[in-house]
Amino acid sequence: MVMRAYGPFELRWKLGLLATWILFTGWVFVESGDPLVWAVGGGAAIVFAFFALRRPLRRARLVRAPFPARWREVLEAQVPFYQRLDGAGRRRFEDDVRFVLAEHRFEGVDGVVATDELRLLVAAAAAMLLHGRPGWELPAGRSILLYPGSFDERYVATGGPILGQAHGQGPLIFSVPSLRHGFADPGDGENVALHELAHALDFEQARADGVPAQLAPRAVGPWLRLLHRERDRIFTGESALRDYAASSEAELFAVAVEQFFEAPRELREKSPQLYEALAQFFAQDPASV
Repeated sequence: MVMRAYGPFELRWKLGLLATWILFTGWVFVESGDPLVWAVGGGAAIVFAFFALRRPLRRARLVRAPFPARWREVLEAQVPFYQRLDGAGRRRFEDDVRFVLAEHRFEGVDGVVATDELRLLVAAAAAMLLHGRPGWELPAGRSILLYPGSFDERYVATGGPILGQAHGQGPLIFSVPSLRHGFADPGDGENVALHELAHALDFEQARADGVPAQLAPRAVGPWLRLLHRERDRIFTGESALRDYAASSEAELFAVAVEQFFEAPRELREKSPQLYEALAQFFAQDPASV
């Protein structure tokens, strides 16, 4: 995960940086009288503007446009998290949805059509994870593949055991029935979009280890100890998490994220320390809503 400056603010500070560089280059040119200084400085400004301003300018255009009414209908009908937000919260949620849709490639596999509904469900899960932390960013430019059903280790959609998958540098893959189920039954603690996007938060140097990249280094040890205690509680039946979470630290984190957003009160009751750690991490308290 990388940091971001949210929306128009990103554009303002990058424009300020560009203006500062141009003024500095101009001052050096005046002092030195060397035209090469101006040529090099101006060239660097052009390169910076081309690469650094493309995304914030595109995002600034996106947030100025009206949010499509048909998209809002999908969110209102299928995303309880969105339903609970106030006006300002909805606007920021909608902005995050727009950014995900604009900056990721959605592809249907084996006859699946990447409809607005399916794309919006994936984008909504991303917006849920980011909502309390407007300075966070999911890795951009991913391909998101939509499969007609579960698949196997060869990525063949033949009813295999896999419902979704995240890769460190590759695509995110979702079974369409599982994607829809995650939002159709929002209280069961299972949402494949949240699960795989949690892995995307977790990936560091192409592998997931249960330690989100955003954690401060001093917090890594306590975080891992918490995960290991929760794994032991899964074995004794005391945890709110399903058994699959005990298979690895990465899966424990992803399952915990599902439970945190889908069944937060149960997680807070049965696993209060884990709930509190996730509440601090995401800067959200869904059990109190």
